[in-house]
Amino acid sequence: MLKRKPPIVVIAADVFGVTPELGQLVQALGITEATLVSPQQSTRTFTSEAEGYAAFMAGGGVEAYARHLGRVFAARDDAFDFALGFSAGASALWLCLADAALEPRLPRRAALYYGSRIREHAHLRPRRQTRLVFAEGEASFDPAPLVQKLRAVGNLAVLIPGSAHGFMNPRSHGYDAGICARETAALRAQIHTQPPRQ
Repeated sequence: MLKRKPPIVVIAADVFGVTPELGQLVQALGITEATLVSPQQSTRTFTSEAEGYAAFMAGGGVEAYARHLGRVFAARDDAFDFALGFSAGASALWLCLADAALEPRLPRRAALYYGSRIREHAHLRPRRQTRLVFAEGEASFDPAPLVQKLRAVGNLAVLIPGSAHGFMNPRSHGYDAGICARETAALRAQIHTQPPRQ
């Protein structure tokens, strides 16, 4: 029997960018080959989410991040097995996953966490199997109607009770170690039970 190749994963970071904590998540997920993509054009470290968000918006916001991710996909000889996005990264991946121009370079599957800007593009349809995970508590909108809207058109969208935006990132005020541990375990299973690469 042929040995199964490990999944090749792309991770679109939130506004904090590529941090040591993101590297720790990669290890916890058992990923041996990952491409980490930052919304920031620099390696600057942000002391707060507000500071990171301001830099993100100054750099063009979600649309600019999606274009950057599209270039990452287009530069590959084959598609990533799995895409994982957090906050701004989730929203940017959502735009990419609906973009016919990125065929056949789109990741084979995706999981998007608390992509709050997805609400502005809820009419889009992902071209790959995508799990959308939303925090129950968002400062800027009520995610429950968005989850219902996304489910109504066939998307796999879930709302995690008692969670706040950023629950997967230890740098975020919304971080929740218990929820993060449960979601990390679920993600690890999802990533590693992918069909073998062709």
